[in-house]
Amino acid sequence: MSMTEDGRRRNSFLACLVMIRKQAPNVTVSELLAFLYVAENPGIRVKELAILMDTTNATASRASRALLTPGDSGALPPGRGWLLMASNGREATSRHLYATDAGRALLTRLDDLIRAARPILQPS
Repeated sequence: MSMTEDGRRRNSFLACLVMIRKQAPNVTVSELLAFLYVAENPGIRVKELAILMDTTNATASRASRALLTPGDSGALPPGRGWLLMASNGREATSRHLYATDAGRALLTRLDDLIRAARPILQPS
């Protein structure tokens, strides 16, 4: 892999972090991990999310609940509105996590930044 490809990946990652920080200045790493894992695994349960995040069920639960819309059952502050928690119909008590319209819009912006990546320029 060339230095340009490495630089492009780093630049994409940095651009994504800056964009998210502008939208949600106090977002935590746990919230960000939860959001991205749910985006990659729609319908995931908190227990499965905890395994992917390599954390406790309580931490995964708090992080995902902070990403729900304020007023939703179980939502915690700051209530970013990026995720929703719903039953899948087969398991009435089990709650599954999905991206909301706002969450999908954020993911689209992240994907756009990654596609448009430019390499980080080396200092002269």
